[in-house]
Amino acid sequence: MYRRANRLGAGPGARRGQSIDCGLGVYSPQSKHRYLGVSFDTIERYGLTSEAVASEMAAGALNNNDADVALANTGIAGPNPGDDDTPIGTVCFAWAFCHNGGHHHYCETRRFDGERNEVRLAAAHYALERLPHYHRLCLESTAKSEEQTRSRRAVQRAIGVQLQASPEVDPRQELERRRDFLCDAMHESRQTTLVLGISGGVDSTVAGRLAQLAVEKRREQGEQAAFVAMRLPYGVQQDADDADRALAFIQPDEVLDVNIQGASDALLEALESGGLTFTDAHQRDFVLGNIKARQRMVAQYAVAGTRSGLVIGTDQAAEALMGFFTKYGDGACDVAPLTGLSKRQVRLLGQQLGAPAALVDKAPTADLESLAPQKLDEVALGVTYEEIDAFLEAREVSASAFDTIVTTYRRTEHKRRLPITPD
Repeated sequence: MYRRANRLGAGPGARRGQSIDCGLGVYSPQSKHRYLGVSFDTIERYGLTSEAVASEMAAGALNNNDADVALANTGIAGPNPGDDDTPIGTVCFAWAFCHNGGHHHYCETRRFDGERNEVRLAAAHYALERLPHYHRLCLESTAKSEEQTRSRRAVQRAIGVQLQASPEVDPRQELERRRDFLCDAMHESRQTTLVLGISGGVDSTVAGRLAQLAVEKRREQGEQAAFVAMRLPYGVQQDADDADRALAFIQPDEVLDVNIQGASDALLEALESGGLTFTDAHQRDFVLGNIKARQRMVAQYAVAGTRSGLVIGTDQAAEALMGFFTKYGDGACDVAPLTGLSKRQVRLLGQQLGAPAALVDKAPTADLESLAPQKLDEVALGVTYEEIDAFLEAREVSASAFDTIVTTYRRTEHKRRLPITPD
């Protein structure tokens, strides 16, 4: 490194105090570690003459100084081969650039002929000659990365618009707007009842309280209106206490408790008696889970049909984005008052309403799989709600989260569409 700094400083018009920050000659493993932070593990694993060591040398030079560019090399100039029989004249190079807040590293290995000093001088010249080439690659890589970032952001914003998502919401205004939306839906459809299944999660808690507020406003206006909340367990509900807490907070006009296990199991048994077979227990459990979701909606529509009612859905933007609902199950409804809200925003509305913190902050579960009861949504989705919310709210997300979310969104597009019809 020192020899290259000497050669660079000897160029016409070069002023070492302005163009060169420093040059270091580090030969032993100890000096490489002490001055440049090269890991002893890297040296032991790859050897002193290796691109891995050269790369860590260049990285250490950038991290420990104010320079924008660092060149490093480590090699065998002679007169003897390396301890691992590395041939004389072998030199490993690294070029490191600090650009737009990121570090970019490039490595090469070359072999030069000649005596010791000839090899050292050739290596110094080669490192400097290759500097413009790698600088161009750095700029091109950065431009490509920026273009990719712009493209991802455009996709992210477009999906957000399609799902009616907003980066920020005013909880008080949103509650009033969405309550009035339910009032208007009842008025326009001439229906007098709202029906919703209460699970004990934050979505149904917020939607349920909005429904009760809506029917109370309708009654204040002299209109007939009622809200029917439904408990729809499959056998014994694992989080039944949460559902009870939600109902106590919502204070619905009426509560119906309908256990869907008998109907769900009977349908599955009828399918198997009719000749349906499954590849394994997990596929059978998956199909049963979808039957449960659809059976719950059958029950809600049965109530709505007898009470001149509208069925409320709890789908919000996070679940819509990931297609995390059962088609014609919990995805089937007449009105969806939480549309466009991220999970974080639903929680904000719950807090504004004064819902119990245990329900607002509860980790979401679909609870459809009998073989994996109370399975967390985030486990099934492969990304966290924080990442999903960041995507919806036009905030930065990791490349891996972006790919998972967009791939899932496109794969589940059919769930968000009306039935396919001929052209």
